[in-house]
Amino acid sequence: MKNSVLLVSFLLIVSCKKAVPSQERKTDSVIVSEQRENTSALDSSKINKSNDTLQSVHSNSDENVNTQNGEIVKLIDGERLPSTLECEFTDKIQKVVVRITNYKKDQLKATIMPENNNMNIRFNQIKTPDGKYDGPFGRDISYKISGKGEVALIIGKNLMADGDNVGRFSVRVE
Repeated sequence: MKNSVLLVSFLLIVSCKKAVPSQERKTDSVIVSEQRENTSALDSSKINKSNDTLQSVHSNSDENVNTQNGEIVKLIDGERLPSTLECEFTDKIQKVVVRITNYKKDQLKATIMPENNNMNIRFNQIKTPDGKYDGPFGRDISYKISGKGEVALIIGKNLMADGDNVGRFSVRVE
């Protein structure tokens, strides 16, 4: 009799526990997936903006844009810096990855300039040519770069702060 009461109690406790699905867990970091070198970039004029929630508002003709799943990847030649990129977030959770190829300077400076100062946006991470990640940062970044190669800046929402998640902004890279 005692064993059956204990067994029923144990089963009741186990069945009442609720597992939290991995989709509900929130973190303050951004996971960046590597793209292969031979991935072809899309021309910004060929992007179907009605299906995408992240749009390029203004693009330089020297800039390659690839939009996929709420993420926009912009490719810039490091020899053509300084450069200003214009973007717009139209959904709550989005990110911009600015990939700078041929970066040869030892100091990277970049600034995010939102049209609305209440916009919740920041540099979430930087990826250096040696493959290391660092971050998070604020709206301004000044970072010492060791080595030459590709640098990536990941821009997105700050999960630790309040503010508007949508709006237009500019990114100035030097």
